[in-house]
Amino acid sequence: MTSDHSPVEARLQKLEDQLAIYQVVNSYGYAVDGLNAAAVGACYTDDGVYAVGDIGEMKGRETIEAITRDPGHLAYVGAGCAHMSTVPHVLVEGDKAIATCHTMVARHGDDGFFIGRLSASRLELARQSDGAWKIVHRQNNMLDGDPAASRLLGRLKEGPGQ
Repeated sequence: MTSDHSPVEARLQKLEDQLAIYQVVNSYGYAVDGLNAAAVGACYTDDGVYAVGDIGEMKGRETIEAITRDPGHLAYVGAGCAHMSTVPHVLVEGDKAIATCHTMVARHGDDGFFIGRLSASRLELARQSDGAWKIVHRQNNMLDGDPAASRLLGRLKEGPGQ
């Protein structure tokens, strides 16, 4: 974002950026549950990282897209599940942004739906040359008493430069 915007243009740009980031954060769940590898990959930069505290890191768009073909994930989808994100808290600084939210996986069981996973999530995003926002790094930590999850959420006001 250039600094020669009028105050109104700057405010409009901030709102457009925030809305675009909401779309990226929330589109992941629909894409992964819809087994749409291309749409999952479109959320990330080519060298993006998806780090899940209790599972490990997936590095690179192709590796992240492969989630849609993972037997465990296919079993979740086959039994009924929904990956969901809460509305993220977004901090934009120029062409970089941080989004903090809760993410969860609702699963279907014999007695209806239940929350199978609940995580604290912090996403680092970057504006691409075409103006689109993409995830550079996503960190999920399970909200199972692990202090790393609370620390991650506690960084709510730390922008991309911190």
